[in-house]
Amino acid sequence: MLVATHMAAAAALYKLSSIDKLSRPARLAAIPAVLILSFASHFALDAIPHRELQMPGNVAIGLLVIAWLCLIAWRDKDVLVLATAFLGALPDLMWVLKISPAYDAIHSSLHFSGVRVPSYILLVELAGMVALMIIVSLRRSRSQ
Repeated sequence: MLVATHMAAAAALYKLSSIDKLSRPARLAAIPAVLILSFASHFALDAIPHRELQMPGNVAIGLLVIAWLCLIAWRDKDVLVLATAFLGALPDLMWVLKISPAYDAIHSSLHFSGVRVPSYILLVELAGMVALMIIVSLRRSRSQ
């Protein structure tokens, strides 16, 4: 799965959580749960049958999504958009950096490894990523 999809999904999860509508104490208590769910969303997405894109394409799309997320975070003055996106991508970063054979085994066991899926599935994933980025882009009114 594209790292950009993981980032967009985690950021959309945060935006859809509506924690900004909670009172300040409740919001501060809910933030750790949203951060944990952002990290866990990576594994849920990896379990879905998908096609892998080679590193250059994955990085190029990822950089575009990072730039877009930075723009949204700056516009909304909301660093949690970036934090959740980072946590959505972190499991792949940990895998690329080979932090631990035990972690690699866990990540692999949770990752889709079934039959070869058709090429058009990558287009479906890209369409889903665009939809997630639209969700992330929607402005919300903050209640304090």
